[in-house]
Amino acid sequence: MRVLAAGAVTFLLMLTGLEAASAATRPGSVGLVSFTAASYSRSTGTAGLTVDWYTASHARSYEVFISRHYSMDNAKRYTTTASAKTFTGLARGASYFVQVRARNGSAVGSKSARVGHTTIRRLDPAAGPRYRVMTYNVCSQKCSSWSTRQPAALARIAAYSPDVIAAQEAVNLAVPPATGYAEAVSKSSKRLLYKTSRFTVAEPTTPVPADPGENHVGCDRTWPKSTTGYVYLGYHDAGCRYAVWAVLVDRQTGQPTVFVDVHTVAGDNETRAEQREAEIKTLTSHLTTINPGGLPVVYAGDFNSHKNRDNDDMASVFHRLGYYDAFDLALKLYRQHHNSYNGFDVVPRISYKWGDHVDHVWIRPSEGRIERWANGALISNGRMVRPIPSDHSPIVVDVRLNR
Repeated sequence: MRVLAAGAVTFLLMLTGLEAASAATRPGSVGLVSFTAASYSRSTGTAGLTVDWYTASHARSYEVFISRHYSMDNAKRYTTTASAKTFTGLARGASYFVQVRARNGSAVGSKSARVGHTTIRRLDPAAGPRYRVMTYNVCSQKCSSWSTRQPAALARIAAYSPDVIAAQEAVNLAVPPATGYAEAVSKSSKRLLYKTSRFTVAEPTTPVPADPGENHVGCDRTWPKSTTGYVYLGYHDAGCRYAVWAVLVDRQTGQPTVFVDVHTVAGDNETRAEQREAEIKTLTSHLTTINPGGLPVVYAGDFNSHKNRDNDDMASVFHRLGYYDAFDLALKLYRQHHNSYNGFDVVPRISYKWGDHVDHVWIRPSEGRIERWANGALISNGRMVRPIPSDHSPIVVDVRLNR
């Protein structure tokens, strides 16, 4: 039996100790996992999702878990050395949940919060015009300090330069003509604005009727025939509820599109949920009458509704008519987890499961594709930049229509 010299024994013990210490170092957290992109294969009818996360300290690799269930039952596990992962071959129009943890040899870090997203349902070829749509509740009346906040709100508009703006609570919003925007229609604090270099308002195909007057609760009835107008949605929360709409014609292609601006009643109780459902039923029914030629329709606004609410029945009305949230149709996502209702909080409101945005854009996948969805808040070093323009952040969507 051979005996090692004392110095050699000491060296081997030191080396073994270093390796053990290194293998035992637990990696840090990966932080917030975000969905950043989605895909759809027309040849296979399957979908894809991409997630990314922060690089964790002491991480040599990452374990990524994906499941069809929030409980993470029957989750599939993948290993990667990158801080991103793309999944392919997923069911279309289905919800998936993802968790990630870092690994360092035999040591593993804590799992991230579970995050969810729905895959793209359909993606037709899109050779038509591309429009940027912004929906923005600026709270110009009910929220204080509008004179201070308005320049910041206009700066958000200028930063994204949308082609169409669906503004809510916007009576006091002053958009100078020099900015390149004009108003197509307004009613009860909803204002639908468009970029004059991009659109004109369609000429009425029938004479515009006289104002139809008021109904029994003192609310104006729906304006029935024109290429701009409003729809009376009901008397809810002690107020007359409306949506506005306009047919805008692309200056370059001559193609018309119907854009709708809506603000449904607020509240998370069952009564308010039922009222929102009724409002959207009324709105979509009138739009079918208003749009007999079947032009593409883009609905945008503050819908006071999101997936985390069990009584989100309003979404079911849209789904039955073939409309889906641009958030679930987008090829690219930016700030998925930032709630579009910010409450004037300097620290952004984060929702891990769905994002909780209450401001939406809805389209039919058969009529267009969503190239990008973004929360348009101004954030620096993880904080909302003051003055915060509104208690809502703008949602900005790039849509390319099928023609």
